Amino acid sequence: MKKFLLALVLTMISIATSHAEELSRPVVQEYRLEAGGGTALSTYLSPLAYDGKVFGASAQWTKVSPWAPETLIMQFATKANMRDYLNPAHTASMIGIDGMFTWGMQWRRRLPYSLQVTAGGSIDIDGGCLYLTRNGNNPVSVNASASLDINASLSWRFRIGKIPMILGNEIRIPSLGCFFSPQYGETYYEIWLGNRDGLAHCGWWGNRFCIDNLLSLRLDFGRTAMQLGYRYDYRSSWANSLNTRLHTHSFVIGIIPHGLGIKRKQAINSPLF
Repeated sequence: MKKFLLALVLTMISIATSHAEELSRPVVQEYRLEAGGGTALSTYLSPLAYDGKVFGASAQWTKVSPWAPETLIMQFATKANMRDYLNPAHTASMIGIDGMFTWGMQWRRRLPYSLQVTAGGSIDIDGGCLYLTRNGNNPVSVNASASLDINASLSWRFRIGKIPMILGNEIRIPSLGCFFSPQYGETYYEIWLGNRDGLAHCGWWGNRFCIDNLLSLRLDFGRTAMQLGYRYDYRSSWANSLNTRLHTHSFVIGIIPHGLGIKRKQAINSPLF
């Protein structure tokens, strides 16, 4: 009986400790809708640049590290886009879908005047396709890549009335990795038949450059928070005499369930500030 009671007490202590740890390391969840426009160029499909509308959804989960909650944060993010473009004469359309997953860690430092800076790295996997409706041969261009990224951010916490706010800028730049590109004029049927030479390429800033920048304002209402922002996304690659470029400008609106965590006692471990 004594052993049973001892085991029960230890279990309750373990549960309480785990719950306290979760409270001290809250997860900030951000869910966003994005809408805007941009241009697309894929010389595998056409020598012309197409422009049009882009709609997307993204999410991000941020939590402080259990090893160094004051100086280290972890992030997982995902994003998906739907693209609808027209050629300059508006006689042909190009549609596309793409998605991205990234996980990383960043070192952070709180500065005077309610500023915070972070810097670190992440791993990302990116994939998608463009479909040119007027092409009979080679109507689809597939994009796929994996890379190590450089991440950084700068944020400023302030208050208007009783509403705490965070104005911040987050930037992600892929550095080293690999990406897929078919040979010039090669069809995917030929690849399926076994012609797979020169499809994978080592990616660096000389043949693949991308930048993802999000400028946003977060407003904390306590139990929930809102995010408003602007995202600039640029992706480009050069391989096998083929050039691919995607420019996107998007307005961002998002919701953050349970708020930013900067009003509560555990704000010292808030992953955002």
